[in-house]
Amino acid sequence: MTLLQKAVSPRLSRAYLEEGYDRVGGHVVRVADVRFARSVTDLAAVHGLHAPGSGWTADAAWVDLLRFDTTWAMRYLGEPGFAVPLWWLLPTRVPPGAQLVRRYADGGLELLARYGHVGTGWMPTDRERPAPVMAPLSVCAGPVVRWRGTHIEADLVDGSVILATSTEPDPTQGFWPGAPGRWYRQVDPSEVDDVLVLDVTATWRGLRVRVVDQVLRDGRQVAHIVPAADDVDAARGRGMRALDADVLDAWVDLDELAVLRSQRLEAPAGAHWQPPAPAHDDSPLPVPELEAEPGAEGAAGPSTGTAG
Repeated sequence: MTLLQKAVSPRLSRAYLEEGYDRVGGHVVRVADVRFARSVTDLAAVHGLHAPGSGWTADAAWVDLLRFDTTWAMRYLGEPGFAVPLWWLLPTRVPPGAQLVRRYADGGLELLARYGHVGTGWMPTDRERPAPVMAPLSVCAGPVVRWRGTHIEADLVDGSVILATSTEPDPTQGFWPGAPGRWYRQVDPSEVDDVLVLDVTATWRGLRVRVVDQVLRDGRQVAHIVPAADDVDAARGRGMRALDADVLDAWVDLDELAVLRSQRLEAPAGAHWQPPAPAHDDSPLPVPELEAEPGAEGAAGPSTGTAG
């Protein structure tokens, strides 16, 4: 697996810690490529924090970073020509084991929260900070599996499959309370099949978008949409909300969408859900500073295409 890193705006960091937001997308880099960037200034340069909407200022006391391993369900668009290799990650659910860390101007590093898995959600390291109520799950954002004839959101953790739901299940189904707003159950991989990601795209006001959720609201079918490509200016110009410089979304009536298409992205056979992508080698990329500092803690490649 390959460890990736994304700088997140103060608004997005609060969404993770306080609102239970559990999506990730936009520009990412490999941690191995940016180990030299330990100051706020260096991080601003490699992550493009000078861009409008980043929430960063030159006198910022820190930068928050999301670090996470790749999974087979992630897809990337390559963007050559930057100081370090840069990819645009198509929005997906935060993968298990992700860490939200804060790099201070003096070089110090603080671990703010861990994302255990789809069932536990975000777990703040500050014991005085309550765990956030997690946002409702969607089969259009992240891996799902078929279990007992029903498709359900899932993660693979330490060789076991974690099933999760936002709706309190019948006690006989064996689910346990997890994060506020989540229930989960651990099963053996042999108990599930049809491991996939559902990719739903559409056109909205001439912009290609991905549908990451669909709900009934006030008697109307509404869709949660995000840009399907790195076209921030076009998305912003059409009125999408900016959570970050490159993370935009909107809730729209379903009938505003045209050319709705869906495809199944199935897990590769024998991949254990975790092929390396994007990577320049296949070796693990540990983050030693998180362990060392007290209190802190197709195929993919650099060309345009898909991972997984």
